Amino acid sequence: MNQLAMRLMGVLGMSLGRSQGTRWERALVTGASAGIGREMAAQLAAAGVDLVLVARNGDRLDELAAELRAGRAGLGVEVLAADLSDPSGLMAVERRVAADEAPIDLLVNNAGLGYEGPFHTQAPAQISETIDVNVQALVRLTHVALKTMTSRDRGQVVLVSSMASLQGLPMTAVYAATKAFITSLGEALHEEHKGTGVAVTTVMPGLTRTEFHERGRWNLDNWPSVGWQSADAVAAEALRAAARSRPEVVTGRHNKLLAIFSSKAPRGVRRSIIGRVARRGQNLDR
Repeated sequence: MNQLAMRLMGVLGMSLGRSQGTRWERALVTGASAGIGREMAAQLAAAGVDLVLVARNGDRLDELAAELRAGRAGLGVEVLAADLSDPSGLMAVERRVAADEAPIDLLVNNAGLGYEGPFHTQAPAQISETIDVNVQALVRLTHVALKTMTSRDRGQVVLVSSMASLQGLPMTAVYAATKAFITSLGEALHEEHKGTGVAVTTVMPGLTRTEFHERGRWNLDNWPSVGWQSADAVAAEALRAAARSRPEVVTGRHNKLLAIFSSKAPRGVRRSIIGRVARRGQNLDR
């Protein structure tokens, strides 16, 4: 964990559950086997929050669970191996979110994926998988979580979106569109639950060094070399914002500046700039 993450963890430790009068007791984190999800799980564990770890790779989850238990005496860690693009896997996670025994009071919807390349060249299975995980699974888990939490008047949902949600991105069109859906959904749900014991926070990271790009077969030579964040820094900023029940957070100073530009520049100008950069990256500019 880097120094930034350690400082933010100090704030997190003092702020967990401040809006609810008590700290979170148990968090379910999707996509917990790697990247931002793994770091969120580790930082929640360090703050004494029990965990339910969800990802496709059960072996990796078991290794992480053992590591977290060893680092914090008495920590409760459950492992739930499930593929969120598979209906049976998604239903299993839904049931755990809704369970009355050992209830979940923090849902971190972090699992996500995306493939790079021109839309018309992508396999239909890749497009469906992206929508199933990024949209369908997130919506269903958020729905059951908020229904359960509202009945208790206590709980929080974190939606991990992306800076990609702020503008359509050629060559990652479906991924960016799903993230735009998440950001819009999170903004609306935050307002629906304002003034209650339930809160929704949307997190918008930018370029983050994780395994995400390998799975989606992204050519990182086409992407900027500056502005990257580590997964632990993103996780720390995200959890700090969630602990304060903020409606949304853009992580990283570089990304905050880009978000300001995105909000001020005319949409047509942004589209033209991003389109030109994307075409050059794919050697499509004429």
